[in-house]
Amino acid sequence: MKSKNRLFGIVLVILFSFSFVVAHMPGAKPPPEFELDSIVILDGGTKIEITIDDVGNYHNERMKEFKTKMLKKKGKTDEEVAKIIEEEFAGADGKCPCTSCAFRAVLLGISKIWGNEIPEREDIKIITRRPTPGATQCLQFITGTGPNVPSVTNKGELHMILADGTVVTDLSVPSLQKYMKDMGIESWNFIIIRKSTGEEFEVQVKEDIFPEGFEELRKKVKMEKTATKEEIDEFRTMWEEVRDAFLTLPDWELFEGIEKPFPVGGAVFFSLLVIGLVTIMVGTRKR
Repeated sequence: MKSKNRLFGIVLVILFSFSFVVAHMPGAKPPPEFELDSIVILDGGTKIEITIDDVGNYHNERMKEFKTKMLKKKGKTDEEVAKIIEEEFAGADGKCPCTSCAFRAVLLGISKIWGNEIPEREDIKIITRRPTPGATQCLQFITGTGPNVPSVTNKGELHMILADGTVVTDLSVPSLQKYMKDMGIESWNFIIIRKSTGEEFEVQVKEDIFPEGFEELRKKVKMEKTATKEEIDEFRTMWEEVRDAFLTLPDWELFEGIEKPFPVGGAVFFSLLVIGLVTIMVGTRKR
C-alpha cells in the first residue's frame, strides 16, 4: 500500500510540475479588481472589441487542448483526461503575466500609432520577442492568426524574432518550449507596426517590474523542475505580483520611455499662472 501511495504521489508531482510549463500557476490567487480598456479593431468592416478576458479565455482553451493531446498520447481514457483537466485548470482564467503584458503592449502600441482611429486587423503587424504560450496566444487572438479565433475575415501578421535574432516560425506550444529556458528582460519586448504606413512603436517592459530573483526561480520551477516546495510558493507570490502589475499599473510604470501625463488640474493651474505672469509683464511694460 505504501509503495502504491508513493507512486501516486510521484505521478501527482509530475503532473503538477508539468502544469507549470503549459499554462498557469496552480494555487495562484485571483487578480485584484481592475479596469482595462478593450482593444478595438475592425475586421472586414466589422467592429470588434477584444478584452483581457477574451485573450485569457483563449489562452486557457488552447492550453487545455494541448494538455488533452499530451494525456491521450500517454494512454489516458477520455474520463481520466476530463478529470485531470478539470482539476488542473480549476480557477484558471488565462490571465498570466505573459498574456496580460502582451495585451497591454498592443493596447499601448495601437493608441500611439493609430491615435483615435480604429485599426483594421489586416493593417496590424506585431513582432514579439517573448516565446511563451501566454504572450503568443494573446497576440494570435488579436491578429487573428491563431487556431479557432472567432470573427476573423482578414488576418493581421504576427512574427517572432527572439532577442538574439532567432526567427521562430513554428508557434506551437512544443516548439515554443524549446526557447523558454533562458529569457531575460529583453524578451519582454513587442513591436507594433501599421503596415500601410510603416509606422511602428516598440514596447519594452521595465526591469523593476519583476521581483529580484524572478527569472532564476522561474527556470527552477517551470523548466528545470528542481524547485523545492518553499521555492514554488515563493515563485507563486512573485508570479501573482507581476501579473497584478500588468493588470493594474499605468503604462508609465510598466514600460520604458512612457512619460507620466501632466495632471489636468495641474495643467489648468499652470496655464492660468502663465497667463497671469504674461498679463503682469505686459502691464509693467506699458507703465
